[in-house]
Amino acid sequence: MWKTTTWAGVVLIFAAIVAPLRGQPDRAKERAAVERAIRDSIGWALTKDRPLLERVIAHDAGLFIFHPDSKSTVVGWDAFARNFAFWMDPRFKATSFDVRDLRITFSPAGDIAWYSAMLDDLAEWDGKPGGWKDTRWTGVLERRDGTWVIVQMHFSFASDRPVAAARGPRFEDRTGPYLGESPPGLTPQVFAPGLIGTGGFERDLAITPDGREIYFGVAGPAYQYTTIAVTRLIDGRWTEPEVVPGLDDPRYLHLEPALSADGNTLYYLSTRPDTAAGVSPGNQDIWYLTRTPEGWSAPRNLGAPINSAAPEYFPSVTRDGTVYFTREEPGSRAGSIWRARRSGSGYLPPEKLPPQVNSGRSQFNAFVAPDESYAIVPIDGRSDSIGGSDYYVVFRDSNDRWSEPINIGPAVNTTGSQEFSPYVSPDGKYFFFMSSRLARPERLTFRGLRDLQESPGNGNADIYWVDATLVTSLRARAVFGEKRPRTTS
Repeated sequence: MWKTTTWAGVVLIFAAIVAPLRGQPDRAKERAAVERAIRDSIGWALTKDRPLLERVIAHDAGLFIFHPDSKSTVVGWDAFARNFAFWMDPRFKATSFDVRDLRITFSPAGDIAWYSAMLDDLAEWDGKPGGWKDTRWTGVLERRDGTWVIVQMHFSFASDRPVAAARGPRFEDRTGPYLGESPPGLTPQVFAPGLIGTGGFERDLAITPDGREIYFGVAGPAYQYTTIAVTRLIDGRWTEPEVVPGLDDPRYLHLEPALSADGNTLYYLSTRPDTAAGVSPGNQDIWYLTRTPEGWSAPRNLGAPINSAAPEYFPSVTRDGTVYFTREEPGSRAGSIWRARRSGSGYLPPEKLPPQVNSGRSQFNAFVAPDESYAIVPIDGRSDSIGGSDYYVVFRDSNDRWSEPINIGPAVNTTGSQEFSPYVSPDGKYFFFMSSRLARPERLTFRGLRDLQESPGNGNADIYWVDATLVTSLRARAVFGEKRPRTTS
């Protein structure tokens, strides 16, 4: 009787211990899955296996990653995903990583895991070493639909240890043409994200024929200040941009750079006064600088017959020195495209281009190819427009006839954006254009809004680039009408 009672008691005690564990996950199996997710969140970069990283990171607004550099702290999947532009850049290369002293703790229910470890995460940017060593790394994972995903990560460093962090792009690290950017295909890309494409307001581009100087426009909110900046390739490295000398007065508008065929004259729009020419402050005129042994000359008003009492802006200069520009109609904000041929040291009276070029309610800011074989014209008010103003291409033949305008299409023109600053590189390979596209986040967070303010695609103007064959290949569709008389000023 004693033996029977004893064994019965043992069975009851064993059952009491085991019963609460029924239905619990296999901790050894789950621990292995958690460790694999932790390591994959770093190791994916060795082969740039983006789908692997996407599988182990939570895709929601609650994702939180804390970095010692507060500007790099991430809130939400949308903010995290913007880092892929940097990580997938060919100049970024993960070289090695090491996870040490990894400790994993599970919640009683087994659906949450906390971890801590020491991390070495080494990388290169454009051949220069960087990364993190002896990093304190903690985080939280949740088990969702049978898969462990990271919902929080925290990185920190001992105060007595120097930190060598992999840096974002810097001008001084860039070499080669076009700031060392990988050339785009037929899908437009932001030009030089983090350098020229900063989340601010950037528009207009001009590149010297040798490709060693890049000029671009920068504006503040509501155009309260504007100027033209330049970065130069010197001794194999691109320089930090600086404001073009003479264009630093915040009271006046300075935008829309255009270079002569030899690169020695810089034309642009300005609203500065010119007392010698009787130009009062605020009138939009075309100005220019000439290159001297000491640098650019003092600004000069281009004068009549191109400039008049009406606003003139957005010069585009051909190989023979002809200046194409926009002039607004008297008493109206509607613009039209004009051109002025060279005559000795001056210009012939400007002529308004025919209806094939001036085909909408308003057209402005036309870029004309150096050989005048085509013009890219932002036009507002056409029935075939995709958005408010679209980029159209108009081709020209040897008889000075212009084709009917062709919408460049949805790869460039969008429904909700402003597009009105075109440019083609001197080698004819790339079409640069301004667009104010907006990448809408899935959900709004305060930190996410702050991150968006510092990134391209936030609704401010950005400069995009695309293979120019997207434009020039449309010549096969060009339809030329009769040559029509033009109006002269």
